[in-house]
Parts: sequence; C-alpha cells; structure tokens
Amino acid sequence: MGKQQVEGLADGIACALSGRSANTAEWQAVLPRRHVDDKSKERYVRRRLANPLISPLRVMPGFIPEMAEMAGANGKSIMLPMEQSRIADGFACLLLSIRPGERALPLTGEVRETCASLGFERQKPWLEAAFALLPEGASLLLRGDRFYGPAALLRWCQEQGWGYRLRLRENLLLPHAGGELTTGEAAKAALTVLQNVRLGESGVETHIGILQEQGHPEPWIIAMSEPPSKGRVLDDGRRAGIEPLCSDGKSRGFGITKTQWRHPDRIERLILVLTIALYWAASTGMPPKPSRYTPKNKPAA
Repeated sequence: MGKQQVEGLADGIACALSGRSANTAEWQAVLPRRHVDDKSKERYVRRRLANPLISPLRVMPGFIPEMAEMAGANGKSIMLPMEQSRIADGFACLLLSIRPGERALPLTGEVRETCASLGFERQKPWLEAAFALLPEGASLLLRGDRFYGPAALLRWCQEQGWGYRLRLRENLLLPHAGGELTTGEAAKAALTVLQNVRLGESGVETHIGILQEQGHPEPWIIAMSEPPSKGRVLDDGRRAGIEPLCSDGKSRGFGITKTQWRHPDRIERLILVLTIALYWAASTGMPPKPSRYTPKNKPAA
C-alpha cells in the first residue's frame, strides 16, 4: 500500500477507537482538521472504504507474526476459532480469529451477500488464503461451530495437517454395528468416545467426543483430531475466547451489525479497520515481551 492508503487506514482506526463505533458517520466528527467540512469528511471515508488497495491480505501480514508467536508460545498449538456471523440484513461474514491469550482476536474475514450458511465450497479458498498468511510449519488447531459440509472441512484439515475441534449436528449418520445411527442417537445412547468413525458415505474418518451436561438441552458433539476426552469436549464448549470478540464487534462494542454499507468489499474493509483497532486495544493490556537487550550494570553504590 502507498502512503495515502496507510494514512487513510490509520485515520479510520483512530476514529473507530475514539468513538468506539463502526458508524462511519460518527467518525466524521473526529477526523483530522485538514478535512474541513462534513461533505469532505464523508467523501474521504467513502474513498478509503472503496479503495481496493486496502486489503486484509495486504495489511494483516504485518500483524500476524506477532500474534502467532504469542499464540504458539511454549510449544502450544495456535488456536484458530472460525465463526459465521450475520453482519447486517442480507450479509454474512466468515471470520477466522486467533487466540494469543485468554481471548480471541480477528485474523481475517470474508463478507458475502447471503442469509444462508456458507458451505465448504466458499470456505475453502478463504481458508487457503488464511493458511498462506500463517507461519510455515506451525501447529494449528481449527475450532468451529456447526458449519455446513463438515465432512469436506474435516478432510481439508486432515490434508493440510491442521488439528481441529468442530461441533457437529445431531443428524449426521455414523456406521455402527453393521448399521447406522445418527450423532444425536449416539448421544442419547450415552456413547461418549467414538474413535476412527466414518461420517456417512464421505469416507472421512475422525474421532468424536460427546458430552451431555445436566441442565443443557443439547449435547456437545465434537469432531476432533485427538483422542476424545471429557476435558477436550468441555474445553471446546467454552468457545475458546470468541464470545468477547463477538461482543466487541457487535452490540456491546463497535456495533457493526448496524452498518448501512451495502457492498461486501467495503464491509470487509470496515471489518479490517475494526480488526486492527481491536488488536491495538487488546495489545495494550498484554504483558510486554522480554527485551532482547540486557540492562547495563549499574555502578556500585
């Protein structure tokens, strides 16, 4: 990106943080004084959100190495929660986040004009682009809710060498004792550990952990790359720190679901602005990295 794009992105981030809002009309009140009247400010914001040179794939590589280093500290797998969320009426967003601490931070997102679930055909190119941004050879763990097309997503994770913990629906067929039963029937039968089971006719084999907690109407049914255990199922039930992230972007934070933008690419750039704003805000509360430099010896008293 050129200097103008960098300055425009920085202006948007500063405005979002100052007003704690994704409402670009509110940004106009805090834009730098060089933008004199309201019309000039409005045109400035519109041009930046319409600029194809401002792209997550161009910008995020400057932030990902540091986040990945924190997330993978001490040999841990880098946790990547994936979520599909409604952004505004008629628009859905696939969001991949990273968990460098106790909470998740956005990594990259893609917006589509649809109200339906985004199947694996749409997830695949986006996941491959995200995969290319991450450190080569890193241990990765994808987490996700009940996405459409779980068998294809599981196969892709296995081919890429990613670990995974993906919640399954209760209507998926599993071969059992010469016949078939659904994942929901397995939960009702109090089966808690299923190893190397095949999902329907897909040929994809996976481990499945099941837990029905008292007082909860639905069981946790989790496909995972590791041998199942109660602890691993419960850990996935805590949603891996993504709840604070969703709250920050929506009703308790920037309020992006109220956006009036109606172009997917411009909403993606708006999400990019909020992504970096959240990273800056969260990083200020993180412990500083150890210095590479040793302090000079103080003179003896």
